[in-house]
Amino acid sequence: MYDMILIRYGEMTLKKKNYKQFLKAINDNIKDKIKDIPNIKFVNTDYRAYIYLNGQDYNLVIDKLGEVVGLYSYSLCKEVNKDIEDIAKWGIEIINDYINEANITSNFTFKVETHRGDKRFPLTSLEISSKVAGLVLPKIEKMSVDVHNPDVTLHIDLRSEGAYIYTNTIKGLGGYPSGIGGEALLMMSGGIDSPVAGFLTIKKGVKISAIHYASPPYTSPMALQKVIDLLKVLAKYQGSGEIDLYVVPFTDVQTAIHEKANQIYLVTIMRRMMYTIATKLARDLEISALVNGESIGQVASQTLESMMVVNDVTNIPILRPLCAMDKLDIIGIASKINTYDISIRPYEDCCTVFVPEHPIIKPRLEDVKYEEAKCNLEPLVEAAYQNIKKYTISIDSNINVFE
Repeated sequence: MYDMILIRYGEMTLKKKNYKQFLKAINDNIKDKIKDIPNIKFVNTDYRAYIYLNGQDYNLVIDKLGEVVGLYSYSLCKEVNKDIEDIAKWGIEIINDYINEANITSNFTFKVETHRGDKRFPLTSLEISSKVAGLVLPKIEKMSVDVHNPDVTLHIDLRSEGAYIYTNTIKGLGGYPSGIGGEALLMMSGGIDSPVAGFLTIKKGVKISAIHYASPPYTSPMALQKVIDLLKVLAKYQGSGEIDLYVVPFTDVQTAIHEKANQIYLVTIMRRMMYTIATKLARDLEISALVNGESIGQVASQTLESMMVVNDVTNIPILRPLCAMDKLDIIGIASKINTYDISIRPYEDCCTVFVPEHPIIKPRLEDVKYEEAKCNLEPLVEAAYQNIKKYTISIDSNINVFE
């Protein structure tokens, strides 16, 4: 029945001067996602794209489109002639298909809704809908018209390139095409929040790399494996299908802070050193911003006062996509993008090492600097930076963290 998929672009259509650049990026991302599916054909116009299935299983294509950021929605559809009788004929087929798939046995309602993008068509949208409904209604039992709250809507999309009919609309990820908005470095802990922050950043068209701090023997290699598995999930949303991961050996830095600083400042000083290293890496890689999974007030280190003290070590923009979100909302996104079950694996990252029972929640910068000076951290931070290990994570990565 369905011979193609109609694709609608997302908020990128609001762009003016950069629209052509955005359009090329998203179309390249779509084509890259579906390149291994045989027989299908991709065609695009300025405001729509079409995938001709040529007998291929549409589920394979829909699964891939679900990984493409920048898409508003897409629909399984049938291309028909720009003729009322032909539209009605195939409309009857599509509604009967819907009845069978939904196993409808009782009375149900429908409406016809027309989008007349091709203004050369001699009838108005309302006239087209009325005439098609008049031809379809007598042919299907137990069906009546309800223009306000129908059980099924037969959509007619008349465009200069063709006429298309469908009943279903699948919501896309929205946002901007991957890679169009520059690059950011994600502070990747392995918990629930940071992968969601990474996903939301990718969704706004920003390419991400990731930095992770490991503190063996206090952290297990399985904590690093968890991070790798999370990035494998995020990689499918990134246009390139890859994410560079930079792993920092952080044990000596953490140990020095634990041994020499007042314990209530341990988390604050640790995070300042993390941002010092991340800033240096971002500058060396010519990356424009840092990203983290902080949500205001969620834990002691995420108060506004703590954020201000930590931010003191960097002048690179810090993106906090989750800053005003509730934990349940974050968990909802994590479940939707399939990172939640990985994030809750019981392997602790370095943020849980040496955590004091009562960390300070409103630190003062002068007090933190005083405690920090006791630790002689500069050579330790430099040594950690020089020993960073890089991994390139793809969807199919098979990295052995025990090597």
